[in-house]
Amino acid sequence: MEIKESNFLYVMTNIRQRLFAFLENELAKENIKGIAPSYGNILFVLDRKGTITLQELAKHTMKDKSTVSSVIKKLEAGGYVTKERDAGDARRTNLTLTPEANRLRPMLFEISRRMNARLFQGFTEEEKTMLFKLIGKVYRNM
Repeated sequence: MEIKESNFLYVMTNIRQRLFAFLENELAKENIKGIAPSYGNILFVLDRKGTITLQELAKHTMKDKSTVSSVIKKLEAGGYVTKERDAGDARRTNLTLTPEANRLRPMLFEISRRMNARLFQGFTEEEKTMLFKLIGKVYRNM
């Protein structure tokens, strides 16, 4: 398929669907349950930021608070996230990854490494640099 402006969104959506299918398969191979590929950005932000509020997490993931809240409930039920009221402000809820989530961290990063290896197989370093530069421009335009 030739990729051009008129089918760019279709191609990007298709790439995302294929990535999610790959990730679901890899998570199943590792017997990781209760984590969907769509939770990745939430887990990534929690990993990078440490303890964070629901509002901050929604802002960093560019998702609405109700969507993030729904995912957090699932991750909490799976034993991957804890929620605690803020000691200084009872209106705030702090979110933190559990030891179980931290235990899975190396496996999740390995799955990510395998995904990237597949995505960029056959690319030169120069091609990857150019791709990232161009995708960055698209991202900034939005």
